[in-house]
Amino acid sequence: MMDSSAQSPTTPSSGAKQRTVRSSSRKGLADSALGTRNLMILAALAVVSQIVLLPLNYLAPTAGAAPGAVYVACSILFLWVIPFLLPATVVRRPGAVLVASFIMGVIGVFTTPVGPAALPGNLLGGAFIEVPLALMLYRKWTWWAYLVAAAVFGLFNSAMYVGLLKTAVGLPASSAMIVIGVASAVVGGGVAILLTRLLNRAGVGIDHRG
Repeated sequence: MMDSSAQSPTTPSSGAKQRTVRSSSRKGLADSALGTRNLMILAALAVVSQIVLLPLNYLAPTAGAAPGAVYVACSILFLWVIPFLLPATVVRRPGAVLVASFIMGVIGVFTTPVGPAALPGNLLGGAFIEVPLALMLYRKWTWWAYLVAAAVFGLFNSAMYVGLLKTAVGLPASSAMIVIGVASAVVGGGVAILLTRLLNRAGVGIDHRG
């Protein structure tokens, strides 16, 4: 008589170890602003931005001398906003602007007249762009979101310039300076968007996530 146990299917014992599929802990990091590819892009943008930021940093200390100088400083905010906005438009990852701003600040410590103050200064400028995008929960990587962030950058920076005035100019003049600063920053935001499209055509910063 044939043993019935010989024909029964073999089943794994309850004590046998089951194989588990483990994902790499770096998978999430690779898709973030600190991923190798994104970090290299941010570093390159930070270095190239010094072409614009270096001369501006030498002109900035004169901004608080007189109302005329503040008008000029507010009118050229479009030049300031481009280096700070490009990391967001090109990489499109949470924290990208702050990472690039940190790199720009480190470079500025050794290349600008303000020395170590360049680091917190650049981080503050980056925060003016990063915070509006964060308030939108990083879900709006669109042209109008970038322009909103640029407007916030222009608003706070022009208000800071007005606060440095050594002479009282009155509310109308102060308001005019701020309006000029916001308008200039929005123009700079538009330029950053156009530059991003050119970079995307060249294969830089294309986001395949859709």
